[in-house]
Formats: sequence, structure tokens, C-alpha cells
Amino acid sequence: MRTKSTLEKAVKFVSNCKYIFSFKKNIFQKNTFFILLFLLTANVFSQTENVDLYIANLENSGQIARRDQLKHLLYGLQSAVYSSPNGEIKVYGEKPTALFSSIQSINTLNLSAHSKKDIQIVTIKIDSTSDLNQSIDLNAFSDFENLKYIFIISQVPTTASVINNLIKNDSSKYTLMYKISIGG
Repeated sequence: MRTKSTLEKAVKFVSNCKYIFSFKKNIFQKNTFFILLFLLTANVFSQTENVDLYIANLENSGQIARRDQLKHLLYGLQSAVYSSPNGEIKVYGEKPTALFSSIQSINTLNLSAHSKKDIQIVTIKIDSTSDLNQSIDLNAFSDFENLKYIFIISQVPTTASVINNLIKNDSSKYTLMYKISIGG
């Protein structure tokens, strides 16, 4: 009995795809194909998304207001809380909407309930390769009522899969984004 090679299987898959998309009456099959493709890619790809791609996707899907709000949170001047690895907390402005933290200080965040309620974005900085051995427990942000985005910025060479492995207790409550920014 002869087994099919990978190339033969790929050729058959392509011909089946051509068949599905060649007739207008195959709408059900087309929709089924796209649903299966979406489910497959949703499980294969990471839980975090590159921030630049995420912003481009918002723009391409017509979500301009959401894109502008995210760009303001990422790059605009706003009230913020800074948490240092030694546990020191500094608040700049009233009703801070951003929290900046190193990966070491996430699990020791000691913010007042008042400071937590207005935070919409948390930026977590990875400064060294030893930080890649830490974890980011998303349960640490469960008291943040208005938190929408968690932005992980790595200043050391890494990959999306390594960043994904840092994430613990992801309930898909937040939009997780990353950027690898070496030297900048």
C-alpha cells in the first residue's frame, strides 16, 4: 500500500480549494472553509499580536475611533503610574490612564483602588534576557476595572512565542500586544 507524499496531499488540497471557490452555489462550503481556516489559525497563532499589525488591522476594518484611542494610549501624553522593580510607585497627574511596569514588579503591584480604576493600558517592559524567565500573571490585573490593553515591550531579542509563554491565566479579557524594540 502506497502512502501519499506531502506534495501530493498539498496538490489535492489546492484542487479542492479551487473546486470550492469555482462555483457561486458553493457558498456554504466557502463559509465552512473560512470558519475552519479561522479556527485553525486562531489556535496556531499566538495570543499576543504585534502592536503595529494590530493598529493596521483596526484601520483596515474601519475602526478608526478605536485605533485613535489606542494610539493615544500608546504614544500620547497622559497621566500615568510608574512602578519600579523595588516596589516604588510614582503617580503623575490625576486619574492616570496608563501604568508602566517592569516584568519584575507586576506581581508586587501595590496600587490603591483609586489608581486602578482609571487605568486603560498597562505597558510591561522586558529589559534583560533574564526577564524572559519571569511570568506575567494576568490575574494581577483583575481589579483594574477599565483595563483594555496590555502592551509588552521587549528591549532584548526574542520572539512572539517566547512572549506568549510568559503569559499566565489569560482569560482573553484584555487585548495583548507586543513590540520588540531593540535599541530604541
